Amino acid sequence: MAKIDTKTEGLDLYVYVAKTFADSPWLHYGLWEPGERPNIPQLRMAQERYVDKLLALIPPAPGRLLDIGGGTGEMAKLLLDKGYTVEMITPSHLQAEVAAEKLGPNARVHETKFEDFSGEGPFDVCMFSESFQYVDLETSLAKLKHILAPNGRVIIADCFRSDAYQGDRQPGGGHRYSEFAVAVERAGFVIVENEDVTLAAAQTMAIDQNVYRGFVAPTVDQVRGLLSNKRPILYWFLKTAYGLFVPKSERENIVARLKADYRSPEAFATVNTYRFLALEKRA
Repeated sequence: MAKIDTKTEGLDLYVYVAKTFADSPWLHYGLWEPGERPNIPQLRMAQERYVDKLLALIPPAPGRLLDIGGGTGEMAKLLLDKGYTVEMITPSHLQAEVAAEKLGPNARVHETKFEDFSGEGPFDVCMFSESFQYVDLETSLAKLKHILAPNGRVIIADCFRSDAYQGDRQPGGGHRYSEFAVAVERAGFVIVENEDVTLAAAQTMAIDQNVYRGFVAPTVDQVRGLLSNKRPILYWFLKTAYGLFVPKSERENIVARLKADYRSPEAFATVNTYRFLALEKRA
């Protein structure tokens, strides 16, 4: 039986909620203003604030841009329409197919991990929108330095672990920010833009928490109850198979995910720092 990745499953659910209930094509966090109550109908508005902030870090078109970890190509399409020459990277075959169809012949889609990317620079902009946390830090910074144009920029909008994170189960993720800052300097880059939006991004966790508490967990309980009452033999078989084939650690992750006690805005802000960053090669 394939391993259940609770982080991936959570992202898939978030995407489904955004598309179905918020009519949003975006996969990233939203940015919420002080006093706003995060809710699904307003999610797209909060996500588009994120898009505006990201675009503000990118030099005006024309320019050659590499969208690293571009998902299904929504951001790449927006940049293509604004006049940039765009290439996109995703390690997912399905995402690469969807992106290639969406972008057409005017943008090249590379189906690869960034660490294995063999495309030719120079790129005026190399961009990570919630994808930097998935790449190897040292390898990626070295590759960025190699493919970036002399006056180019690396744009990163992503979550980082703060020094308060001690390795326990908490929402968020990414590289530890203090280690990232040291690695950036060692690799020959300087951070020229650095905006901390942790509190604005953290509010998105309230939507995630409410979906699990208000919809997913009750649905699971209802299905479990129906099976145990109406189909006890099938229920016993499924329960036994679940215990045999799903590792204990994954079962614990699933239980914690359904309770969602730890997936609050406050918990997120305690152990993470969400940054919008621009890096340039050191002169």
